Amino acid sequence: MGPYNKHYTLYRSVMDHSEFHLMCYSNTEHYNNAAWTWLSHLHQSSRKTIATAFKSQPMNVSESHFVNRLMLTKTPFNGWNFSMRVFPVVFEDAGEYTCTLETITFMTIRLSTVKVTAEPSDTVTEGDTVTLNCSVSDVPASTRLVWINGDGETVGEKTLSGEEKSLSLVIQKADRGRGKWTCGVFDQKTLQLSVPYNLEFRVRSLPDRWITTISGYLFVKLVVGLGLIYSLTRKNRQIMPQGWNRRG
Repeated sequence: MGPYNKHYTLYRSVMDHSEFHLMCYSNTEHYNNAAWTWLSHLHQSSRKTIATAFKSQPMNVSESHFVNRLMLTKTPFNGWNFSMRVFPVVFEDAGEYTCTLETITFMTIRLSTVKVTAEPSDTVTEGDTVTLNCSVSDVPASTRLVWINGDGETVGEKTLSGEEKSLSLVIQKADRGRGKWTCGVFDQKTLQLSVPYNLEFRVRSLPDRWITTISGYLFVKLVVGLGLIYSLTRKNRQIMPQGWNRRG
């Protein structure tokens, strides 16, 4: 393949405001212009030019999808380095990115994005049923998704096909002490990306805590009181003389 037209595959989570770098540079020659193009994995569309630059001139971002998220790592384009970064990554960024310096293709990067969603999506109460869903934007060969609990144990896994791009995990009774989960993305046996997800639980309000505490206290007092009454009644029956309740 030589120094040109190199290929890489990247995996990025959209959960933690991650970024990814588009590296494109020449070690030997300088060029007058450069361009990055993008072929989306999620939308049926043709390849689009997302950024262009001429030597010593400001970069032009020509695709609205990347406005305010695409920036050069070297400013301005200096004739040999047209590397940039995208921040933050969104799920719809998935696709194939290609860099050309003048007419030479230097780099092609395949980006797969991963996200975790929950149903219900807001905070939950302990004991609720929660469904976690781990999704990938596209499925290269031998992609496998794995759900891992907070103890590092595998609790669900699936080898994906072209149609299947997600793995769900149903948590029957959400537990505040077991709220940490991780979705692992594997290429065969090699871990490519791990995406942590922490369930958010509702915090009981102070009045609710008082009610719970007072109710518990009154319940204990009631049990103790009933026990005492039963004990005294039984004791009185034991010390009554025979015939106490007989008439005459």
